[in-house]
Amino acid sequence: MAWMGKILGGTVGWSFGGPLGAVIGAAIGNHFDKNNFASSQFGQQQKNNLNQQEEKQTIFFTSIFSMLAKFAQADGTVSRSEIKTIDRFIKNELKLQGDARELAIRIFDEAKRKNNSFTEYAQQFYDNFKSEQTLVLGMFDLLMKVAVADDDFHHKEEEYIKKAKRIFKLNDSQYESIRSQYVETADLEKYYKILECSPEADFKEVKRKYRKKAKEFHPDNVIGKGLPEEFVDFAEQEFKKINDAYEKIKEHKTA
Repeated sequence: MAWMGKILGGTVGWSFGGPLGAVIGAAIGNHFDKNNFASSQFGQQQKNNLNQQEEKQTIFFTSIFSMLAKFAQADGTVSRSEIKTIDRFIKNELKLQGDARELAIRIFDEAKRKNNSFTEYAQQFYDNFKSEQTLVLGMFDLLMKVAVADDDFHHKEEEYIKKAKRIFKLNDSQYESIRSQYVETADLEKYYKILECSPEADFKEVKRKYRKKAKEFHPDNVIGKGLPEEFVDFAEQEFKKINDAYEKIKEHKTA
């Protein structure tokens, strides 16, 4: 994570502003560097010191934990199970340790304190990644995971999920494909929704849908697009879900 080393070292700034720029500026200025990194204004004064990919990674990283902070507050409280889910995501899926893990927590805490809305963070995220649908779908998947973390899909959380669907411009098929993995559904129905195809579809159509989805989430494809390296492990898990769904449907169709 070269971008993180540069930012934490106080040697560069970034050119993006908005609510996400304010969050990471506060997270770093208030905690990591009292001596070398004066404030978020330092970052605004030294623009374009991160290359395009590093800046993209910074926005991605900040977006995740800023959005999760507001989303976790949707039902009025941040529950222990939601915190555990986010911490597991930090440690197990993004494999963050040391300063990286601490920065993630600081961003989460700063975003909780700020008055910016979930919609503002989600919109800035989408504006930066709307051409990378794999990443957008992955973010939506994570939000669903946090929504059901406490085994209570609160109506306020569902409102935020629907806001994210609208902001991310997901169609109903994409929405159901992800939602079905977390909201109780008959197993076979869930597998069809993951592949975004109908139970009435013939096996040829199922295979076509599978290949399309598998290509989107194949780790090599994710790396090739220059997406943040922290997303690769998460994409691998999505890829596994797609393969599992295909195998279950194949078993049913060819029995």
